[in-house]
Amino acid sequence: MLRVVVRPGKERKLKNFYPNLYRDEIQEAPPEAGVAEAVAQDGSFLAVGYYDPRSKAPFRALRFDPGPLDRRFFLARFQKSLAKREGLGAFLRLVHGEADGLPGLVVDRFGEVLVLQVRTRGMEALREVWFPALLEATLPKGVYERSDVENRRQEGLPERVGVVYGEVPEVLEVEEDGLLFSIPMALAQKTGFYLDQRENRRLFEAMVRPGERVLDVFSYVGGFALRAARKGAYALAVDKDLQALSVLDRAALRAGLRVDIRAGEALEVLRGLQGSFHHVLLDPPTLVKRLEELPAMKRHLVDLTREALRLLAPGGYLWLSACSYYLKVEDLLEVARRAAGDLGLRLRVHAVTYQPRDHPWSLHVPESLYLKTLILQEDAL
Repeated sequence: MLRVVVRPGKERKLKNFYPNLYRDEIQEAPPEAGVAEAVAQDGSFLAVGYYDPRSKAPFRALRFDPGPLDRRFFLARFQKSLAKREGLGAFLRLVHGEADGLPGLVVDRFGEVLVLQVRTRGMEALREVWFPALLEATLPKGVYERSDVENRRQEGLPERVGVVYGEVPEVLEVEEDGLLFSIPMALAQKTGFYLDQRENRRLFEAMVRPGERVLDVFSYVGGFALRAARKGAYALAVDKDLQALSVLDRAALRAGLRVDIRAGEALEVLRGLQGSFHHVLLDPPTLVKRLEELPAMKRHLVDLTREALRLLAPGGYLWLSACSYYLKVEDLLEVARRAAGDLGLRLRVHAVTYQPRDHPWSLHVPESLYLKTLILQEDAL
């Protein structure tokens, strides 16, 4: 096992269960990559993880007690992840990276099929150890890999997309509360379906009333729009992804529902719309992947929010989501305040929601909280 010596003062990160060490936090390390033990300057044990000098975070801890990173270790981790999600259904996130003690690994479960992403050099190097343990713990029919995300490119790793085990259908059948979505495995957004908005979709459906008008922007396969139509509301879905909209169209036909569809860039479509809507949903893809992008993306989000608010009916609700760690709730509130100020609108905060339980938020890993949603209501005096 390699040995990594942590700079004085930085050992507190590992003692508080934060897994990542960056270059300036490491005092001494070997030139080669491999499983490593992190120690304080006095030689006292801190953690076991993987060290790779080429990685963005050269040391990533996987366990904070002495021991190997072997198949038994990973099997126990996967079994614990399963136990924490017991009773949450057959379509969920099974592994949520650092929050599940497995930095760099994301696994979503769609019934008998797993869809995974490997985002770090360490987890890639340990693939032959953890992958058999994953199969043993979950017994899937097939596993599909979508390791084509920005994190992986930042690590200098090649993309990997395709079937890596067993049999995987070309079309993934996803069921959520009675709605069925036939999603092609090659569909180019995330791991196939936005599982993290499940609780928001349920809350939304409970709030929608028959006869209301709903605008679902960045609709993807229409999880919100279809629920609105099921409640007897008029729904208009907007997305630039024609393949996702075709999935929505087929899901609506299968359910005997009607959802109107508009293809195009969100801001352009919003600017061209007239009329008013009782619910407007803005759920853009990850807008901020690096801290330096935050100011420009906030300006863009203000533009989107202003157009959404322009279309909001009296007493209507704006659902504003952000799925980036760098966009805090405070940033979303500022965005909404600026947009409302431009239009002279008064809003109240009806609720703030976060990601569901199968996407755990670890107190010790701030980055594990990424999804925030403001539910704002028009509140004229």
